[in-house]
Parts: sequence; structure tokens; C-alpha cells
Amino acid sequence: MTGALLPEPAASRAVLVGVSQYTEMPANRQLPAVENNLQGLSSLLRDPRIWGLAKEHCVVLHQPESADVVITALRTAAQEATAALLFYYAGHGLIDPLIDEELYLALPGSREPAGTHLALRYRHVRAELQRAAVVPQKAVLLDCCWSGKVLKGGTAMGADDLAAVAAVNGTAVLTACASTAKALSPAGEHYTAFTGALAQTLDQGLPEGPREFDVGTLHQILQHRLGGQNRPLPQLGTSGSGSDIVLARNVAWRDKRKTADVHTAPAQPALTVTGLPSTVGGTKRLLQDLLRSGRYKEAYELRLRLAEAGDTDVTRDLVAELRREGSYRSAAELERAAAGSEAAQHLLRQLRQGGPGDP
Repeated sequence: MTGALLPEPAASRAVLVGVSQYTEMPANRQLPAVENNLQGLSSLLRDPRIWGLAKEHCVVLHQPESADVVITALRTAAQEATAALLFYYAGHGLIDPLIDEELYLALPGSREPAGTHLALRYRHVRAELQRAAVVPQKAVLLDCCWSGKVLKGGTAMGADDLAAVAAVNGTAVLTACASTAKALSPAGEHYTAFTGALAQTLDQGLPEGPREFDVGTLHQILQHRLGGQNRPLPQLGTSGSGSDIVLARNVAWRDKRKTADVHTAPAQPALTVTGLPSTVGGTKRLLQDLLRSGRYKEAYELRLRLAEAGDTDVTRDLVAELRREGSYRSAAELERAAAGSEAAQHLLRQLRQGGPGDP
């Protein structure tokens, strides 16, 4: 956390879009959990403990009949917001490599294959965010296949490009998976995988986490939870202070200055270049403690430093994690470099500067 505060609810807007039934797709392509996503997420965002958006400021579009319905709702929300704007989509993500490599958000009448002309182009969503230059904080959550394509490096503009055009203070795009991966809606589960992990985090909080959840912290929490279940790993693209955009209060947070809890583990010291435990076992225990306490950013930093120091087990884990994220180039380069070598250290420094993913 950098001290950022939860955006004022009265000055913020959210547009939640979801498609659970597709008239032109077979039964095995229907997504009944998406309707639950919309109901659950809107309820959480309106909860005063979490954000406290007014019902009229949290627009829910289930089964929107056209792209115009979505864009009109987003444009209205962008015109009204002066603090923060959140756009969420859950449903099928479509691509058509014969035309381009852009992401399309499937609508109820969309079909597969060659049905992107019946879907909403993500670039039209992006354009509305660019027009809303007066809104200082904008966040996009995409729970669909191939959603990582909207981040920097894909054909469509990512968060960095969005900020450059709109000249905003902070922008964040959090996607359910990498550009080459499919999102997941597990059979029999109430929510889709990504939204389910997000809803659990917002609803239950994290006792040892920060007072408020910014996008960067949420990304780390979701990566840890979903990665532990061998599910697609979410991706994050940010610009400016985008990773510091706060989306929710941590309902499980306790002020340790006022509350003594004998069950709470002692706080770990801040990580510094010389602050590692002197033994390998001690360092591994510190890593486990950081993960258990929800300090995922620090845990990721520690893993990178262990890999820089030549820890082959940690390096192997990082290679596997990069592949799960879709960062195949970085994974291959790290795997080729000898553990602890100058080439490996150079790549790991790049990852540390840019966060998980290809530098």
C-alpha cells in the first residue's frame, strides 16, 4: 500500500456486464455462473463495509442486447464519475485471427466461430475510458478467455497506452488470464474461477493484509489463490499509479496498534537488501510466513532475490509460474540461463522492475 484511499463512493461509478446465455451457442458453451458473478460482485461493491456504492451508481447489465447498450451505460457512468470508474465484464472472450488479434466481448447473440462482428470490441470500451480524462482512477476487470490480449504487448492497447492517450493519473486492467489462455468456469461452482476468488477476497478479507485492497495487492492475492488451485493466473497492466487504485476495504483488517491478538504471528521485518535470514531454512520459512500472512508483493520480491542468489528450486518454480501466466519468452530465457548467472540475474532484475510477466 502507498497510502492511497478508497475512492469516494458518491463520486464513483461501476458498470458490471455479464452474459450467461448465448442463443447461437451450444449447451456446453453456456455460462450460468456469470449471473451469479454479477449479483455477488454488485452486492459486495454496494456493501458499506467494502466500498458502499449506491445501487444507482453500480449499473448491472445482464444479457445486454447490443454493444450500444453497454457503451451508453459506460459513457453515462464516465460522465458522472469524478473519483473512480470501474468496468467489469464476464462472459466469453472472442478472437478472430483472420481479421486481427483484438479481444471481443461476446454478447447474447454472438456465435463461434467467425462471430466477432456480433460482439463488443474491447477497443470501444477503451475509447470510452480515454474520453473520460477527468476521472483520475479507472479500473477494468475482465473475466473471459484471452483477456490478457488487452494488456501491453497485444494488438489492442494496454493500460500504458490508455494512460498515454487519456493523460490520467492511474489506470489498471486486471484480467482473468493471459493472452493465450482460457478463463475457467468450473462445473458446479457458484462463480467463475476468477470472480469467485475475487468475491471471496472481498467478502472475507485478509486478517494479516492491508487496511484497504489496491489493485496490485488484489492481483497478488488472486495469483496466489488461483495458482494454488492450478487455475489460470490473472494478469495486471497498470500505468502511473494504477496499481495503487483502491477498490475495497479489507473487512478482516485489524488495527494492531489498538488490538493485541495473541494468535497473530509477529510482524516480519521489512525486506531489505541485507535483511535476509542467514540460513536457507530461515529464508524459506520467511517466504512461507509472508505467503500465509497475505504479504504477496514481499513474497514475490523475496522469491526473485532467492533466484538471483542462485536457488535452483525457486528458479524452477518461477519458470513454471511464468509459463502459467503466458510469459513464455521470459520463462524460456530464465530456464536457459544458469541459476545465479549474470544472465539470470539480469532477467530477474527486469522482472522485479516490471512485475510478473515478460519485461
